[in-house]
Amino acid sequence: MKIATVGKGGSGKTTVAGVLARVFSDAGAKVLAIDGDPNPNLALMLGVSRADADGIVYIPPSLMRRVDVPGGESRMEMSLPHADLMARYALTAPGGIELLVMGKPAHGTAGSGCMCASHRAVRGLITELTAVGEHTITDMEAGLEHLKRGTARNVDLMLVVAEPYYRSLEAAHRTWELATELGVPFVRVVANKVRSDEDREAVEDFCAQHGMPVIGVVPYDEALAEAERRQTAPVDYAPEGRAVLAIRALAERIGELERAPPGANAHDIKTAIA
Repeated sequence: MKIATVGKGGSGKTTVAGVLARVFSDAGAKVLAIDGDPNPNLALMLGVSRADADGIVYIPPSLMRRVDVPGGESRMEMSLPHADLMARYALTAPGGIELLVMGKPAHGTAGSGCMCASHRAVRGLITELTAVGEHTITDMEAGLEHLKRGTARNVDLMLVVAEPYYRSLEAAHRTWELATELGVPFVRVVANKVRSDEDREAVEDFCAQHGMPVIGVVPYDEALAEAERRQTAPVDYAPEGRAVLAIRALAERIGELERAPPGANAHDIKTAIA
């Protein structure tokens, strides 16, 4: 399954992506993680040391090239064979997760324009590297730009990470609308940093009003901040912490998509996990 985490800056999408990847890998699944954020931090959430993270070789946008196909259309194609790409750019993170990082702007490019090539490359990688893992988890750029450029068009499940306050929920709603327009098969909200029943109800009420199913609720957990201070993955620092346990439950809900019987239609699957 190809999964993308999206959300406004600070929503916790990278935390959700990192813990989710570790949960899947610890359960025995082969996982490919792609960090598509220009400010990449997914490696640290996976448990990669800062020294190793600083040595990651970033994938250049030029790796993906546009080729014409019959009918006047075009598609993105890698300029390297899959094996060469993984050998040159992939870092093996804890749990055997294969991590690819791209999108970090080169030095001296401030004000130089958009990251269109990076968006195209991330979209191409999501499509080309599906066979590398049972799960492909992509941490997308914060905000909406990548959706406007169709970067996440080829994912199966989009997790919209939202905090329990109005601006974050409004941003989640705009993300939801764009993802739906892109034709993403399943778009679900993850309520994050929830401190109380009132917080949870605020998210659920807002989402119910806008027809946005909530697939998981992750409580506020100081252990996440402490793990970051210690430069340790949350799943290693607090494997039984409230937030990690909630994301483990989220992984189970996602697993229901894969366990749906052959031939089940979208409505059946949505009903099963909503």
